[in-house]
Amino acid sequence: MTQNAISAPIKINGSNVNLGEALPHKVQDQLLHVAKTYFRQLHHGTVGFTRDGHSYSCTINIQVSNLRMIVAEASAGDCHQAFDQALGKVDKQLRRRKRRMIDASRG
Repeated sequence: MTQNAISAPIKINGSNVNLGEALPHKVQDQLLHVAKTYFRQLHHGTVGFTRDGHSYSCTINIQVSNLRMIVAEASAGDCHQAFDQALGKVDKQLRRRKRRMIDASRG
């Protein structure tokens, strides 16, 4: 992994949500890991948390390689669960895009 990918700018925002110390570290580590799994470089990313009544929403926007922006949203009972669900959706989108790129280069 290149140094540029490690220092990729990931902005983490919380609207009416106290993120604490553990959640931003978790977001940085896991989002970089997922991006690194399929592509070498994460250009930039934004993760936002909001409170919707009794639940929390997480929105992830990232751009890897030369691809279009990838967006995923999820809601859950706490911020960690919402992030995990949204990250699962990002993972699925990255996996599918990588597979399409490989299939296109073969054909």
